[in-house]
Amino acid sequence: MIKILLQQKRTVLALFLISFALAYAICYFKIVPKYQSTAVIFPPNTHANIHLVSAGMRFGYDKEIGEHIEIINSIKVRESIIDSFNLMDHYSIDSTAVFAREELQKKYDQNISISRTVNKSIHIQVKDSDPAIAAKIANAIVIESDNHKSNLVKENVALAMRSAKNAYQSKTATVQLMTDSLEQLRQAGESIWNYGEERKSSRFLTYELQYRKELDRYLYLKNNYEELKTIYNDAIPRSYKVSEAILSSKPIYPKKLWTAIISAMLTVFLYVGFLKFKSLDL
Repeated sequence: MIKILLQQKRTVLALFLISFALAYAICYFKIVPKYQSTAVIFPPNTHANIHLVSAGMRFGYDKEIGEHIEIINSIKVRESIIDSFNLMDHYSIDSTAVFAREELQKKYDQNISISRTVNKSIHIQVKDSDPAIAAKIANAIVIESDNHKSNLVKENVALAMRSAKNAYQSKTATVQLMTDSLEQLRQAGESIWNYGEERKSSRFLTYELQYRKELDRYLYLKNNYEELKTIYNDAIPRSYKVSEAILSSKPIYPKKLWTAIISAMLTVFLYVGFLKFKSLDL
């Protein structure tokens, strides 16, 4: 092969240059370039309890990272991004086609990727032919995923709060009824003061013991309801934005120089291979 290269060096060089120029021109004029923008975030440490707000002041761990990635990849977030940027038209997909939605999801997955790093951050990378759109989509995903997470937490807390409120109100009525009954027993002489000492009947003591148990339960339910109410009324911690996605001026695709070099080398290789095969045939 080296012998053929030396013998045909002028032809090979000319073929290399022509192939290089042709491949570079095709990449430059025929292939639509793509730009990439990346948003980097740290999800907050969020727990479904009274420490939700204070915990939000710390970065999340593996559990929170995994949960946040699932939220980013959820149908709710995807559909919101698709609708907000009209990606069906932007990706030039015929909405009347039978597999239009499947093609849309395929394009979405090709252009939008979510990854986690060893530093426990989340990278949201968006590729698009329009650099401005790429940056806008990446930043919109950050906002929409936070909104979706907030709504999920609020919905779950609201359900727990309503249940806690019903239990608390029911126990309030019970305690009030027992308070009235205990006072009636006092009025009936079941509990009297004699020489500075309260003397209680066995029936009064038994009922009072039950009352104290119900009162303890009432205070627990009250505190639980108030804690859930505090969580519901407070803002849910949002992601920490390490860096917002910005408009990129340099495309990541196609790699014109390397594509042209590889195409030229492949052309030369095929030409030399053809000459070697031809010589063997003769």
